[in-house]
Amino acid sequence: MTETNLAREGRLASAPSPEVVAAGHAAEIAQAVRLAPGMSLSDLAHAVMLAEAGVIDDATSAALAGGLLELDAISPQDFPWRPELGDAFHSREAELARRAGPRAAGWLSAGRPRREAFRVALRLVARAGLLALHRHTCDLAEALVSQAWRHATDLAADYTYLQPAQPSTLGHLILAHAYPALRDAERLRRADRWLAASVAGVGGSAGSRWPIDRRRLAELLGCDGLVTHTRDAMWQVDGYVEIVAAVAAGLAHRSQWAQDLEILASREFAQVELADEHSRVSDLMPQKKNPYALALIRAAAGTAAGDLAGLLTALHTGSARTDHFHVLNGLVPRLLEEAASVTRLAAAVAAGLTYDPAAAARAAREGHVCAADVADVVAREGGIDYRSAHKAVGRAIRGLVAEGRAPEELTAARVAAAAQEVLGAQVAVPEEAVRGALDPAVCVLTRGQVGGCAPARVEEMLEECGALLEEARSWERERAERAAAARSRLLEAAERIARRRSP
Repeated sequence: MTETNLAREGRLASAPSPEVVAAGHAAEIAQAVRLAPGMSLSDLAHAVMLAEAGVIDDATSAALAGGLLELDAISPQDFPWRPELGDAFHSREAELARRAGPRAAGWLSAGRPRREAFRVALRLVARAGLLALHRHTCDLAEALVSQAWRHATDLAADYTYLQPAQPSTLGHLILAHAYPALRDAERLRRADRWLAASVAGVGGSAGSRWPIDRRRLAELLGCDGLVTHTRDAMWQVDGYVEIVAAVAAGLAHRSQWAQDLEILASREFAQVELADEHSRVSDLMPQKKNPYALALIRAAAGTAAGDLAGLLTALHTGSARTDHFHVLNGLVPRLLEEAASVTRLAAAVAAGLTYDPAAAARAAREGHVCAADVADVVAREGGIDYRSAHKAVGRAIRGLVAEGRAPEELTAARVAAAAQEVLGAQVAVPEEAVRGALDPAVCVLTRGQVGGCAPARVEEMLEECGALLEEARSWERERAERAAAARSRLLEAAERIARRRSP
């Protein structure tokens, strides 16, 4: 086998055109740096399985395994990728032939099309990327839980539509972002279960006449089982759609959090401040401290949403198409890498935030956030339904706002006058009942339902989040250990074969 034959093989009389090389092969080679670790393991596993099955004699299998181990030792950035030879597989094959000899290199394709190397590689690289993203997602959740512990009972206003809504605590509000992060991590664990099924050893897509041991390949690659149907194994893409969707959903959660932070960090709200290392100055306006890290998080979320839409569009073809994997081979490793990087940043931002409890409490006391509580009291004490009480209190607050009066100036008399105006009804409520409903700190204590902002309930949720984090960290440790052990076993098996000699 020569390099010329690699570019101009049996069925074709000419090498790829410069246009094909530029538009196709070069694009595939650009994906190779991220896919290379997985391609190396895929090739090694196939070589070991062929040697163990007796398909290749000892001398040839030793040369093949030895050559592949040499390729594995080359960093992907330093590998001699050559788009003029074809895709990344052809570059690896050419370098393998140079090191191990054409005869040994030629056995790497026995019972195995080159696309199988890519399919296996994509799964392995995606599993590693998911693990990194999972770790940083848990780091973010842990940082948020730590902040929530610190501010568990600090009074704050919950906002909807950027309007003060109801009394709450900073701890409760921060946990509203920790729970989504924990769900995002759980989605990544589910995605890993899909990726852990081996697609190796399926032949073209209908099986092979060679004695391919799919279960041995799965074991060598550290997989948990097989994708049973050989054609489905070679061409299935739905799991990757779920992975991209899971990443996009997680980054959307980060984007919502970042947008909330940007508002709360503004001078008008001034309830939280980013650490200097996560900010950037203006080159023109010296007074500014721009929340630069938050823009990076939001931009990554937008890109991920576009990636999901692009992937779904690319899948609108027949079932066995290269189109899908031209997209997936580049998109999935890149997206996981970028998502891990920006989630790591988000975790650092969360850990470095400084909250201003006094400003948060002031917003709660100045924003009429107890209006619903007053309506509750009016309904219970005044003998009218809640909707009618809501109208009466709303009208009374409209009067306060028009007169520029503070929330605590709402009185039973004002409520009674408003009820007469909008309902035409006499509503008598004890003044002390209205007074008791106007203190946001007291109102927080009444939120005793499961998941509410009462201190005892917040503490329960903090404990629950801690337990969920420990469960996630345990999975993470076990998954990393298994991946490392599988790689070590595969390399040891290849090294044993590489030491073989002819009888």
